[in-house]
Amino acid sequence: MQRTLSDFPWIVSCDTLKTEDLLVKLWSAAEQAAQIMTPGLPFAANHRSIAASLEHFVGEDSNADHWNDEAAAQLLDDLTEALQGYAPVGFYFGASVGDGACFGFWLTDDWCEVMETLGFQDDDPTGWASLIAELDNDGIDPENVQDSYQGKTEGIDEDRAGAEYAQRLAEEMDPGFDLDRTGSIPWPHRHVDWTAAWEELRVGDGYRLHSIGGGDWLVFRAV
Repeated sequence: MQRTLSDFPWIVSCDTLKTEDLLVKLWSAAEQAAQIMTPGLPFAANHRSIAASLEHFVGEDSNADHWNDEAAAQLLDDLTEALQGYAPVGFYFGASVGDGACFGFWLTDDWCEVMETLGFQDDDPTGWASLIAELDNDGIDPENVQDSYQGKTEGIDEDRAGAEYAQRLAEEMDPGFDLDRTGSIPWPHRHVDWTAAWEELRVGDGYRLHSIGGGDWLVFRAV
């Protein structure tokens, strides 16, 4: 996912507000975004009326006689809406808050707060988009992230990172060795190793790890 999103048209235009120029730039971005987000379904095939209008106004065979300000402005709105449909989870398409002439895909306010909660200072949209897509797939969103986020752990792979987290959690809980209500030995004492302890947390309690690179992982729990 991250390799694919590295080619995503995050910034579409920052040097013009002319409708005729924006139509061309947004059209190009829409074709690129469609290729990434809906493989096998090109922009023209998914938005036939918009594509036909673009050809009429700014296509190879267009000319000044074809131009109509009101229709072109409506086409720009339609194209903007189409681009919004290609926005990765947690992002929206539009003008930058700080620069009304800079158009692209931006992180929504609620996901900005999530990134701050997770301690991210970098603003690379490619890495954020990949992580947000993974979190969304696990049912984690801005509404429940405060309850589901469990901290960070380390490990060269998911098994070792999970084992490290399971051991640390057990030490923090200090559950003792008393039998639980069912008469069974409680977690984590029933396990021989911490990898097995982590597997029970993952399968039984909905714990999940999400890599953020460099051997660092975020820990979440289903809520």
